[in-house]
Amino acid sequence: MSKFFIFLFLFVFSLSFSSSLSAVVHVPEKYTDVNAGERFYFEVSVKYPENPQRKDLRLTYEVLNLDGELVSQSKALKAIETQASFVDFLVIPESTDSGLHTINVRIEDYELLSEEVSSSFNVKGNKLEELQVYFFILLGAIFFVGFLVVLNLKGVKKK
Repeated sequence: MSKFFIFLFLFVFSLSFSSSLSAVVHVPEKYTDVNAGERFYFEVSVKYPENPQRKDLRLTYEVLNLDGELVSQSKALKAIETQASFVDFLVIPESTDSGLHTINVRIEDYELLSEEVSSSFNVKGNKLEELQVYFFILLGAIFFVGFLVVLNLKGVKKK
């Protein structure tokens, strides 16, 4: 029975020294749809109430596509005490495919602390590609109207 109490004491004691860091990554509504080639802004909130002094935390930002392939990555070092909230950004490469993507934020210290949070956002095609599509639609419409005009002129000449 005494072994049980010793085990229980050690378990409770170990919980008191475990990390209670909580983190959230939030994508502002304006950046839930971002164009390839532009900056993607996001907010990271870290709460670490057990931390009595300023502590350096390493943050790794990764943008992944639906297949889990790395699209963009960045690292940062932030010093926090009990809580911090900050806005950061990554540049989405112009070659990024359209679709749903995920931002993963991994928070680590120089000891055993490790926490990972994520959020999703949508990447739209490059603006230049959109302009090219509109240009070809407009060009096709001009050719179609020109074709109809030529047919109409041929019909008038026959009468």
